[in-house]
Amino acid sequence: MAEIWIWNAMASRRRSASDTFIENGLAVLKAGVEKNGHTVRVLDWARNDFYQQLAPAILARPIRALTVRLMAARRRGFLFKAGAALAFGLQQLLARTQKRRMASALRALARDAAANRLRIFGVKVWYGEAFTWAKFLAGEIRRLSPETVLVAGGYHATLYEEDLLENSPFDLAVISEGETPLTRILEAVDDTDPAAGRQGILDRIAAKAGNGAVANLLWREGGRIRKTAKGFCDINARSMPDYGDTRGKALLHVLLESSGCAWGKCRFCVHQHLEPEYRKRDVERIVQEIRTLCRQGIGLFRFAGSDTPPDFGSAIAQGILDAGLRIEFAMGSRARPDAKNPEVFEDLVGRYALLIRAGLRAIFMGGETGHDAINDQVMNKGLVREDLIWTMRALRESEKRTGQKVDIGLAMIYPTPLIEGVTDEDVLAANIELVDAARPDSVMVSPPGPFKNSEWYRRRDEFGFELDEGVIPKMMEYEYVLYKPPELWPKLGIRHRGRDFAELLRLCGKMRAAIEKLGVQTDLSDEHFLMLRACGLQGPEGAEAFKRVTLADIVSCDYRRLAEYCERTNDYSRKLAAQAEHSSASQ
Repeated sequence: MAEIWIWNAMASRRRSASDTFIENGLAVLKAGVEKNGHTVRVLDWARNDFYQQLAPAILARPIRALTVRLMAARRRGFLFKAGAALAFGLQQLLARTQKRRMASALRALARDAAANRLRIFGVKVWYGEAFTWAKFLAGEIRRLSPETVLVAGGYHATLYEEDLLENSPFDLAVISEGETPLTRILEAVDDTDPAAGRQGILDRIAAKAGNGAVANLLWREGGRIRKTAKGFCDINARSMPDYGDTRGKALLHVLLESSGCAWGKCRFCVHQHLEPEYRKRDVERIVQEIRTLCRQGIGLFRFAGSDTPPDFGSAIAQGILDAGLRIEFAMGSRARPDAKNPEVFEDLVGRYALLIRAGLRAIFMGGETGHDAINDQVMNKGLVREDLIWTMRALRESEKRTGQKVDIGLAMIYPTPLIEGVTDEDVLAANIELVDAARPDSVMVSPPGPFKNSEWYRRRDEFGFELDEGVIPKMMEYEYVLYKPPELWPKLGIRHRGRDFAELLRLCGKMRAAIEKLGVQTDLSDEHFLMLRACGLQGPEGAEAFKRVTLADIVSCDYRRLAEYCERTNDYSRKLAAQAEHSSASQ
């Protein structure tokens, strides 16, 4: 039976504390494909030790020492500027070293693939620099092993579709759900005489796709890119993940409890393109997966759905409690319309309280803006500011009734497209009023982006966006790193109301600074809160310390503290899993 190697694409430096989380998507894909008799070798280098190998300590440690001093500096005089210049110079030298080491490791992988005469090689593609390296690896394999079929998959392929093949050496792209199409592709490899080579395999796959036997596939044919229709399997037939070697990974499992979005109408979002229908998984299957993962020593979870509605969430919570499982988890949840209504509010409090008793410890909520007219006419969010405030108040009341803290992360966009009579300053003021009234534990502020297949992209003129010719390839490789000063970001070719992307980043930073003046943290997501609380960091002070320490690690590429946090998280996750198993067994 056919064998495929799949490399999990990555950047040469960490972007976030969550970069080393165990790779759920590939674990599920491997289990599903191997169930049909094929062999999948997952190559996941996003581990603490590999990141550290890319960044020599002789450079990373002095950069970290400088970074910590600069972050703590109260004055920004000559010594600060000199220190910043030195740190920047060392960072540039380090970046070149990381890229050389990454290229060397990928060339070695390409040689290994060629030596093993692989007939097919896959890459799970991510955005930014990770896509750049995915293309580099594909090019090296093509050079050393021209008869190997190259296939790309993952979120990037699903979002960009034809653009991914047009701007890379890959032969095929699998979009959306990958288990079934990859199985069909490997069957085609098996059915093709090795003497027919790469073209023989591609001809057989094209014939299968043309006959409708393969969904979710893009391929090249006669200089054109062709695409089959999207197909979705029964969400309850999804394979259970089986994690192998988890050394250097953080033991936090992303649990698919639903797919798509229950609202699915936000104009800035791509959910409708990725998955046009909202689908819920059976509670019994969710609980079964939790139990399976606990047996693998994993007790921390993050629900994958962008929105777990409180009624569905409370049903999952009851299933967890009935099974006697003791776990902790984070999830996304949309604000409830009319949450101020006493009956709706009390219902919310009860449902969130049940979730907290089942292990809810952090929640992510999309707020986008505190300006109601912008939320309605620009975002199409279907909510008003009071809905956000009262939903978060319901969460706070649930905390009081259960005696358990839940961290709330609120996502916002600034600046935004505007409507007549509304200014940037009006939107900023409304945003600050929302944050001050709701008091989330963190706010994640992002600049506006007309992502391909969103309404903002399709109707970009109407919403004030200007895109240069050929901007999509740049967007695919654009490295979004929050800590960079706006003037250091490369030109992107996106303007909004005549302002370039650097100016949008500057305004975004202005809002971030205004939020921090309120004493509210920024740029900590729900999974970060899950991790930092697992490390024993409590209260606002613990969150601030986690952000400060991890930011210094990410800027400097001296990842020793992040590796320590990872190990502390793993100890806590294993402890929860052992308790869950004991509680479940005793029932």
